[in-house]
Amino acid sequence: MRTVLTILTAGALILPLAAQQPGAPPTTQAQQRPVFRGGTHFVRVDAYPSQNGKIVEGLTADDFEILEDGKPQKIESLDFIKFDTFTPDAVRRDPQSQREGYDLAGDPRYRLFVIYVDMMFSSSQGPFAPMPNLPHIQQPLVNFLDRIIGPGDLYGFLTSRNSVKDLVLAQKTAVTSEQIKDLWRASVIDRDEADEVFGPCPPEFDGLKVRYRADQTYSNLRDLVYQMGSLRQERKNVVFVSNLLPRWRADTRALNAVTEPPPRVGGREGRVTLDDRETSVSGKPSACMQEFRRLMNMDFDSRYMELLRDAKRENVSFYIITPGGLQAPATVAGQRAVTAAYDDMRSLAEETDGLAVANTNDLNAGMKKIADDLAAYYVLGYYTTNTKFDGALRTLKVRYKGSGAPIRARRQYRAPTEQEIAALVSSSVRSAAAAKGPSAVESALAALDRSVRTSRPAGVQASPADAPAIFRVRTRSAPEPVTELLFDRTERIRVEWPNAGSTDRREARLLDRTGKPMPVDLPLAEDPIKQVIILEMPLAPFVRGDYVIELTTSAGGDGARQLLAFRIR
Repeated sequence: MRTVLTILTAGALILPLAAQQPGAPPTTQAQQRPVFRGGTHFVRVDAYPSQNGKIVEGLTADDFEILEDGKPQKIESLDFIKFDTFTPDAVRRDPQSQREGYDLAGDPRYRLFVIYVDMMFSSSQGPFAPMPNLPHIQQPLVNFLDRIIGPGDLYGFLTSRNSVKDLVLAQKTAVTSEQIKDLWRASVIDRDEADEVFGPCPPEFDGLKVRYRADQTYSNLRDLVYQMGSLRQERKNVVFVSNLLPRWRADTRALNAVTEPPPRVGGREGRVTLDDRETSVSGKPSACMQEFRRLMNMDFDSRYMELLRDAKRENVSFYIITPGGLQAPATVAGQRAVTAAYDDMRSLAEETDGLAVANTNDLNAGMKKIADDLAAYYVLGYYTTNTKFDGALRTLKVRYKGSGAPIRARRQYRAPTEQEIAALVSSSVRSAAAAKGPSAVESALAALDRSVRTSRPAGVQASPADAPAIFRVRTRSAPEPVTELLFDRTERIRVEWPNAGSTDRREARLLDRTGKPMPVDLPLAEDPIKQVIILEMPLAPFVRGDYVIELTTSAGGDGARQLLAFRIR
């Protein structure tokens, strides 16, 4: 009979491989998907209390007040999420697939943003842009990525020539930096969809390309907002590079100026027919005329308002960068056009709780402001007192308790419907019935607050039943046994697992506190004299928080999984 030994130590868990459980659920309410208690919807609200452009740290739930449709709500949970500065590209890992990236984005501890560059209205081809603009923003964008990206970030890069289906979330920046550096060349040389659509049309249709590209931008931004909104409740960010988001009305005069002769009556195969309108209308290809009518009838002002509404509903913030910088048109009409365009861009940022870097030539300083604004935030959670599940929008306000001063925060959310409540409650009941105590990851994390056993005395041989020996490694110092699994980012963690017998397989992964694998390589070594498997890694690339090291070993067909939780403070 095969015997499997399971040992729980402070911060570590050893269990048979066959008993592995799927990723543990989030351990705080603010990090969970919406849950229900007594038919009440749990709502998460991200808040950004700031002073002098910096997030205010050290606040507790008692410092905040949340109003939903004017009614106070009781705060049940609070998480403070802070993102550290740049880490080298080599220590970051891209998700292995688009699906994995989207799954990771559901965790609010990942900062999520997409850089979207409008190729039409950020180049010299755009309105009131006598000089090329894209070259001005290329290096600031690369510097922004170099400054801000860390292991707690997920970002995407799109242009108006992409669709949202092309969105892939990543951490590494080398490929994206090259794409950004190629923007100006691509805008001048490469053909886009507008060129292909209007290629067969007479030259007088060339002016429609501007409207066609504006239509593409609005469609892409709408799809991007919906896609990001589907990933999680908490804030998502779009860094939008453009000088203009058009708000043109339908051009009825242009439409009325086009007249068509009545169709000619003819015959074909013995039948009376009208002329073939798929081939020609007023002597011009009908496909061109169809695009003409569609684009001239389009009301871009309403599309602007719809984008603003959707962004607020899906909790997507826009950070605006106008690469044109300071503009000085020679005419009064030109100056008014520039002012109106920049005002629209600022309004999109302000109404979605973002920032606008407009009408300035110091784009690097503007990008730094954006980086500072994205550096940290609070996630507040509460059970709404409004149990009317009608799918309606509800207004949120967050302010300081006592003073009543407003705090920049999520502004609204969509209430679930009765059908959504029924489905989620049913799922919750099934999950509760299937639950059999805490998961392996939860058990390992629960041991963090207890003291750990120190390493084995020198000369004592390791036993397979022993707990791992854990050490703290500082610069130019010998490894020190630890009594608490608390580490600084300036230190390294060293773990030595007993390995009295040979192993066919040994692998290590780093998990976050929800049990999700993180894109980090964990190299293992073996000391045959001490009979231990060794892992030593620097902690500088990681943000503060709780992590779990998972070691999987097998020998002769028998496998085991060992979990060790530690905390970076």
